[in-house]
Amino acid sequence: MKTTEVNKELIGKRCECIFTGLMVTGVIEDTEENEHTIEVKVRFDRPHQWGDDLYNDVWAWGRKIDEFGTLRHLQLLEDKPDFQTMTVVFGEPISQIDRSVFEDAAAWGVCSLQGWVNSYESVRFVAINDHTAVITGEYNMEQVKVWLEKYTSIKSLKIS
Repeated sequence: MKTTEVNKELIGKRCECIFTGLMVTGVIEDTEENEHTIEVKVRFDRPHQWGDDLYNDVWAWGRKIDEFGTLRHLQLLEDKPDFQTMTVVFGEPISQIDRSVFEDAAAWGVCSLQGWVNSYESVRFVAINDHTAVITGEYNMEQVKVWLEKYTSIKSLKIS
């Protein structure tokens, strides 16, 4: 991908990027731009080990002046027919949901809405702003939707 192709509309899209010399898949979670580079944060479909550490995400970057960097290896993937995207606008800030629903982190096993949603196999949660998230997944989306409707207040929920 070229630095000129990066924009916020990529958030929530599935992609393939390079990590430790391997091509891995994930979902674009964020983008950043500064004077010299453009960066895209990719949340992996599954953690990847490098040495003794496990990594859940990576920043693919590209230098604006000459396109040098790992961003040039990033490619968008076509959505699979069973791959779904859910855009949720919550009735309260996501940070408030984290505090109220996950007050007892030991009982839930996680301390945040993102952690809970990401614990479903093949599902990823990306907060877009204080109240909105894009959730992507293959086959657990109905269960995630039911759980969200039971435990959170939702202004709108759109599945595509």
